[in-house]
Amino acid sequence: MRYLAHSFAALTAGILSMTPARADTVQFLGYSHGSVGVNFQILGSQATSGSTAAGGFLTKLNGLDPAFTTYCVDLYQFIAFNQPPYGYVNVPASAHAFRNAGAALDLARLYSSGHVVDTAVTEAAFQLAVWEIAYETTGAYKLDDGDARFSGGGTDAISALGLATDWLGHLGSGNGYSVRVLESANNQDEVFATAIPEPGSFALALAALGVAGGATRRRREREVPAS
Repeated sequence: MRYLAHSFAALTAGILSMTPARADTVQFLGYSHGSVGVNFQILGSQATSGSTAAGGFLTKLNGLDPAFTTYCVDLYQFIAFNQPPYGYVNVPASAHAFRNAGAALDLARLYSSGHVVDTAVTEAAFQLAVWEIAYETTGAYKLDDGDARFSGGGTDAISALGLATDWLGHLGSGNGYSVRVLESANNQDEVFATAIPEPGSFALALAALGVAGGATRRRREREVPAS
């Protein structure tokens, strides 16, 4: 399974998320495919370091299915799984204040690279690549050097670090993906992406939504009890 849920529900969610910014409720259900323990060190202003679990979060937006995967872009705050929904603001990645000025574009390039993310190691690799893009300001993505540094000693961590390094060295074109950030003043900011539908698919989706709405209205009319 890829990191995006290519379903009608996901497509309609993408259509509805094209506004510049809006308030949303977000619930985190757990890791999408597990996680891997890694160490991090962010240098410069607001320096921080520590150990954490790298992995994508299975996320529900506004209580709607299907759940999808988001990735942390905030190593300063926290979230918890299976808690009451948090309040977030949903903004385009280009409007988010990343430390790396080129992060919005390069995150789109990462998503467009076609990586299959379906294990704990690949989830950790994608998360590591996201963090590196979000925090590195030297112009070179190198996990063991620069402003953002990541390490780990276990077999899975070493594998994830190696895979993330390879992916960062082969970013895609960035075409076809809309990257957004869920921002919060009190909890971790999260990034996700949706595939931008082709013009024909977009029209078909809108038509399908219209047909579904019409069918729902007709069904409700039939179900109105006689007085």
